[in-house]
Amino acid sequence: MSQDCDVLVIGDEVESILTAVSAARAGATVRLARRSNGPLGGLSVRGGLSYMDITPELVTGLFMEFFQRAGMVRVALNPDRAHDVLTQLLAEANIEVTSGVEVTVQLTHDGLPELVTLTPGHWDAATSEGPVDNIAITLRPKVLIDSTPDADVARALGVPYLTGLGGMLGEDQNFLGVSPVFRITGIPVGGFRAFEAELRKNPQLPVILDQALPYHPPALRAEYIHRPTFAPEEYDYLDILNPVIGIDYHIWRHGTPETYPTAPIAIDGANTARLSDGSLGFNGMVARADALGFAPDHIFEGLIGLSQGGAIPEPLRAEMQWFEQYLREKGGFSEANIIPPQALYVRQTLTLLSRQNMTARQAIEGGVSPEKAIGTFSYWLDLRGAQLWKRYPNEELPKPVFNVGLDVGLPLVPHLKNFAFVCRSAGYSPIGQGTGRIVQHNSLLGEGIGIAAALAALTNTPLTAVVDHSMPQIQAILTERRGEFRLSGAATWATEHIESSALLKQDAAIIDQLREAATDFSLI
Repeated sequence: MSQDCDVLVIGDEVESILTAVSAARAGATVRLARRSNGPLGGLSVRGGLSYMDITPELVTGLFMEFFQRAGMVRVALNPDRAHDVLTQLLAEANIEVTSGVEVTVQLTHDGLPELVTLTPGHWDAATSEGPVDNIAITLRPKVLIDSTPDADVARALGVPYLTGLGGMLGEDQNFLGVSPVFRITGIPVGGFRAFEAELRKNPQLPVILDQALPYHPPALRAEYIHRPTFAPEEYDYLDILNPVIGIDYHIWRHGTPETYPTAPIAIDGANTARLSDGSLGFNGMVARADALGFAPDHIFEGLIGLSQGGAIPEPLRAEMQWFEQYLREKGGFSEANIIPPQALYVRQTLTLLSRQNMTARQAIEGGVSPEKAIGTFSYWLDLRGAQLWKRYPNEELPKPVFNVGLDVGLPLVPHLKNFAFVCRSAGYSPIGQGTGRIVQHNSLLGEGIGIAAALAALTNTPLTAVVDHSMPQIQAILTERRGEFRLSGAATWATEHIESSALLKQDAAIIDQLREAATDFSLI
């Protein structure tokens, strides 16, 4: 069965759906295909990531609409409500969705997506209930957008990429940590705060912190003693701002704090969503990617499998049970109960080579120029699970505020003119990806890419040419949607600090090396 459409989006993350809706609202006929048959929303729903990392003052556009319709107060996303809202957005935009399929792409000689085949399959092992039907569908979209977290289509098309942190940490872990983001019931909102306050009264705590966190700056270790859990009554979250509970749990479980830095699975601080049913979404257990049982040279493939619905490894299931026991016995929360997620939170697998891989330095310096920007984003260069202080002991990176452009979503492959990607694997550097992987950022990127894709399809112009020559039109459409067009990207660090940073230098050098290695595109 062969059909045509203007834009085809592959994936079902929050940003995938907002990308598709953006293209449809700009006048394109849009279809969405996904491998799962489970609830819409990907990691934010099936992975239990109910605490969404958000910079509230920069929430805008389609992401703001989703935010408001999902009933979020500040950060907590109810998974059921998220699925319902995403379903409504797709229906309102007349976007046809095909679920439970594998995707293969054939290109014309000039790189246009001549034929896309959707074959019934069972990609999502954790949630799949089987394909909708047994008929393969072939599509001829004018623009193809890969919005799968691990860039499945881009990799199949030969777009070059880095794995993990690009070798930055040498023999140390070169991928960010992996987390089971589980629900906890039976603990009152103030429970963690009161429990942690008691732990911080331990007169031996300074010594314990020195032993458990030898690579943290001394001033930061001292600060942990006085840094309490933050649980504002008017908002829908609490933040466990120091690792004291996690270290105490490690001692309870293993008997000594000295092994905490090298623990294959540990609990540090925790982003904790307060959900409407009274449960807590706990994002604080972090597993080293190189300690999940994969052979050293197969960590990347192993993480891809976990990211795409693979079963939660038994060590993580066991650790969740141990933590539940700790909460009951040591914490005194006799009714504490942990509910495992459907899928794991895999923070990072790869970074694609794009027309502009934004480095951490460029983000700190304010991002792209205003004439190339679709909006502004800000978030920490969050590299959870990687001990950068061990390799870079004097580094302290600021929170960048940067203008986002569309080139991070376009491949640096000349013949892929009508292809883009909107996902955590988009074009950043190993350190820059710490902020580039956030859902709010990718929703902003997706809204811009969606408009550009619609303009390309409706005018029969290559997507790359639209991005190069029609940014004023894209910005005008964004202004019409938002009511205003504000940019506030600005340098967040003094030049001398940027110039002296060994971390930023190596981060940029890795991208330069990737570009040099990928110059012969005749092989793609």
